[in-house]
Amino acid sequence: MDKFFDRELSALEFNGRVLAEGMDPSNPLLERLKFVGIVSGNMDEFFMVRVASLKASGEPLEPILKKAQELLEKRNEYFLKTMVPELEAGGFVRLRPESCNPQQLAFLDNYFHKEILPVLTPIAMGSDRALPVLANLRLHFVAGLVDPRQRTGRQYAVVEIPPKIFPRMVFLPTEKWYPFVLIEDLIAAYAAELFPGYEIAEKGVMRLTRGAELTFDEEKDEDFMRIMTEALRERRTGDIVRLEVSAEEPWSRALRDMFSVAPGEVVVNPSWIDLKTISQIALQPGFESLKRAAWEPRVVPEFDRADDLWELLRGKNVLVFHPYESFDAVTRLLDTAADDPDVLAIKQTLYRTDSDSPILRALERAAEKGKRVTAVIELKARFDEENNIEWARRLTIAGATVLYGVAGMKTHAKACLIVRRERDGIRRYIHLSTGNYNAKTARLYSDVGIFTTDDAIANDVSAFFNMITGYSQPATWAKIEVAPYGLRRRLLRMIRRETLRSSPDNPGLIRAKMNSLADADLIEALYQASNAGVRIELNVRGICRLRPGVKHLSENIRVVSIVDQFLEHSRIFHFHNGGEEEVYLSSADWMPRNLDRRLELLFPAEDAESKKRLIEALDLYFRDNTKAWALQADGRWERIDAGKSKRIRAQEVLCERAITSEDILMKAMPRELKPQRPRPTPEAKKP
Repeated sequence: MDKFFDRELSALEFNGRVLAEGMDPSNPLLERLKFVGIVSGNMDEFFMVRVASLKASGEPLEPILKKAQELLEKRNEYFLKTMVPELEAGGFVRLRPESCNPQQLAFLDNYFHKEILPVLTPIAMGSDRALPVLANLRLHFVAGLVDPRQRTGRQYAVVEIPPKIFPRMVFLPTEKWYPFVLIEDLIAAYAAELFPGYEIAEKGVMRLTRGAELTFDEEKDEDFMRIMTEALRERRTGDIVRLEVSAEEPWSRALRDMFSVAPGEVVVNPSWIDLKTISQIALQPGFESLKRAAWEPRVVPEFDRADDLWELLRGKNVLVFHPYESFDAVTRLLDTAADDPDVLAIKQTLYRTDSDSPILRALERAAEKGKRVTAVIELKARFDEENNIEWARRLTIAGATVLYGVAGMKTHAKACLIVRRERDGIRRYIHLSTGNYNAKTARLYSDVGIFTTDDAIANDVSAFFNMITGYSQPATWAKIEVAPYGLRRRLLRMIRRETLRSSPDNPGLIRAKMNSLADADLIEALYQASNAGVRIELNVRGICRLRPGVKHLSENIRVVSIVDQFLEHSRIFHFHNGGEEEVYLSSADWMPRNLDRRLELLFPAEDAESKKRLIEALDLYFRDNTKAWALQADGRWERIDAGKSKRIRAQEVLCERAITSEDILMKAMPRELKPQRPRPTPEAKKP
């Protein structure tokens, strides 16, 4: 038996768990549709990144493509047989143009001729001309054409359906329900106008997926923004790794041959290609009976009470748990710093952020006011490159110093340092987080951040910024740890310390929550700890290469995974350490890419209140019997069933705790100062 599960198959297993959430009848219809859309987007990225990488390296793809195909077929079958009838019952009805009434046909005819037809460009596909470069993940209408003058052979043409110009679903005028026509159906209905003089013998829809990895030499070009911009252009012509077609017909076989796509890379999708865009139905206003009640993040009590943030943070550390508590605490700190004349400098890492980011607007304003703003922007954050390039330009114009980290590594650490002049001298205010400085995803992802003025951490974070912006060598850290310079070594040391301190009378305990676990060195160390009697509990959202529950290897290791309303994104590590408990937070997963090829941070939660909250959160994550799955020794993931036990859903309890904390704050606040806000419950309302 192999000690390690396959990385790619484990990634597909994760998407299987997400799909299971989309198929769970206890979830409202539009909530399930969102999960189906998430699986579709994840699988697009899986092909663009993982399949493309394996294909380029010549590694065997058959088992992975087979597993991926099975997952996509399961998704398609569920969508067509279960979700489509439920959507129709809820009022969302897909109509074909030929089944529309006269009023609807008049609307479609006007819309097509005035809005759509002028934009469309038919592209011939044939041996007598160069093969066009079709854009990645763009829907194309396909026509098989016959020249009535010749009646021999068949020619093919495609028409790109521009994604940002037209909505995928064209909603029709009606007094009831919400009927719509898909844009590809509308183009198919009027296809004869695109090919006058030809008979249309075949119609279909296709989509290509291209490899998305960027290749460039960071060491040779000083204008990194320019080289990234050029690399993004080259991504559009990446190697084809998947061809999706709406049917197995002569036109699809012809396209397969034209693009030299292997049979195993062709996905026949008789449902609706690109369910990620279809899932946007779930964002339609209204339809509350078909949705889960929206969660509104609660105020951070300490921040809401504080008239003076600087005074608050000088006095204590503050831990914030998103999305249960509001990201407004972070944006308020940056807004306050931008407008405070005593703030001298702000240093900030940025990996993924919103297109209209309040964090970046604050940094822009601070730079315009003459503060020393240094932004370390990761231009290589996959699929966020263009947004980051635009913000880099804006901050540069505002007067900020914009840097792109260390050549050859992504800056994935999440850190903010504010330098302020005070009566007793210079003081540094620090914010460190497991998640991105992104106000939108902070409402959807579960992450943890800490505000502190601890001198040792401030010294470490200052040295960290100096290391990535200048020529200084990696420092010896007092409290934090940094990848790729020492984080793996630090984690191995703590696991081995737990192994050595473990005894039958006082067994060790390691609990770790992360997105992915794939690093062989750390897995081997966990196996050794298990054999020494250390109890190990792992909460791994996605990829897990560790095989738990094997006698004489990992019998003391338990692995669970939670898939729920919010994306589990925090990294929390707890070591019993002979009773002298240590708790850490990190931006890094336990994967080679995080530990070897990225700049990452590990930082401690040292004050008693923060440690208590994090340990209690871990308790919840490992007691969840509603949205949790357990990994078996044979690689199967089994849903944990509460049975007759009390039902525990970790995210629901964390929502309730946030409401309770806010209630305590509201009771202590004068009535005239109390904000008026809705009080949705975290539990789903059944349709």
